[in-house]
Amino acid sequence: MPDFAQAFLTFVAENRAMFDAAEALSAIVNLLGWTLGGFLIWRAWRGNAIRSVNVGPLRFQLQEEAMTAAAAAARDWQAKTGDGGVDMGRLRAAVERAFDPQMTDHLIGRSILWVDDNPANNELAMRALRKLMLDVVQVTSTEAALGTLGGRMFDLVISDMGRGTNLRAGYDLLAALRGAGNPVPFFIFSSDDRAEFRTEAKRAGAQLSTNDMLELIDCVVATLGRAR
Repeated sequence: MPDFAQAFLTFVAENRAMFDAAEALSAIVNLLGWTLGGFLIWRAWRGNAIRSVNVGPLRFQLQEEAMTAAAAAARDWQAKTGDGGVDMGRLRAAVERAFDPQMTDHLIGRSILWVDDNPANNELAMRALRKLMLDVVQVTSTEAALGTLGGRMFDLVISDMGRGTNLRAGYDLLAALRGAGNPVPFFIFSSDDRAEFRTEAKRAGAQLSTNDMLELIDCVVATLGRAR
């Protein structure tokens, strides 16, 4: 073995502790770098500072997280309503559509006001919509909704139908908004989805009335994924 190679091996052997410490330090620095990077991305997204996620690894990670959250929400809603099993192919198609480059940049930071007097019913659904990079605010009454809408613009309102003893609270909120000249898209999401309810909702000015979680997600993406 050449003298310089032998000298190098001797140096490494004599300074093994130093090399091990340097390797450990490098691993820690890399971990901190990835953690900080992820945190900054999350903060930027929540502050609407990210305007595009169409970067390979980031886009893939967010899409898979959204898929997992949407599947959990759909299964939870199916268990509550007793409907058939979740159509995973249809669900994946809806999520993939949300991450289509032509849709994604329009969705980021769009805002939804969700009105429901039982907010726990929608916890997983709201989590899924937030994974689609949407800003979701929840209130529990018509009065709170009107007050919130009076101080801030929203891109979409989702409302249940009955609240408390008022079985037509969703229609009342819609009528108040349209009467005030507010054209914000309005979805009714309720466990009761009879054909006459859909007809009345459309006549009153709603864009959707459904009890289908997948239809809700699909229509949210289609409505908010358009150019502003």
